Amino acid sequence: NLFRMAWRTCILLFRRCTTSPRQAIVLSGFPPHLVDCSVQVAGDSRDFVLVPDFITPEEEQSLMNDVGLSFRRLRYQYAHWDQAIEGYRETEKSQWQAPSQVVIDRLKQSAISAVDGKRLEALPGVHVLDLAKDGYIRPHVDSIKHCGDVIAGVSLLSPCVMKLQCEDDATKLIHALLLPRSLYIMRGEIRYKYTHAILSAEDSQFRGSVIPKERRVSLVCRTAPTN
Repeated sequence: NLFRMAWRTCILLFRRCTTSPRQAIVLSGFPPHLVDCSVQVAGDSRDFVLVPDFITPEEEQSLMNDVGLSFRRLRYQYAHWDQAIEGYRETEKSQWQAPSQVVIDRLKQSAISAVDGKRLEALPGVHVLDLAKDGYIRPHVDSIKHCGDVIAGVSLLSPCVMKLQCEDDATKLIHALLLPRSLYIMRGEIRYKYTHAILSAEDSQFRGSVIPKERRVSLVCRTAPTN
């Protein structure tokens, strides 16, 4: 069973409970059973990172309680300004309840420390994206006007499949199974040279298995744009 294998055999890439918030969290690689690559991932082992169980079920519930307050009066939209998203609600959130703030700090620390040798700064707001069951994200590369070298996101509620594809060579494909409470990080060539998308419920498959996609919320932290 794909999900059972994912939960029981995931590779633990860092120690969440024993890491001080001020320590650098070194993250690299991904569990091979959750990522399907047509070619070897370009760049070093930290260009694409996937960490199962980055947060606990209790932390997920705390975050959803916070997010629910932000979305009380928002309806799902089906006409995004750049045509990248269908069936979504979104907001930028910088104020969190204390239990959630601990998770947000850990998310930002993970994103910032993903690149060595550069002084990075996380944007103050966290992009909260709520995809309806019929929602999806079309292939795109985040604009350098609004985002720096690193994009890091935590998935909540529902599993989904992320598709990454090289803009210069369409045969270079990566499919990643994003389980609830997992963390992904994109940097380097994956961030700048690969489009990323969240597949629709109709196309939600991973290695031949249908991945039931329901409502999915993501918390996305980005580093500030660089010159």
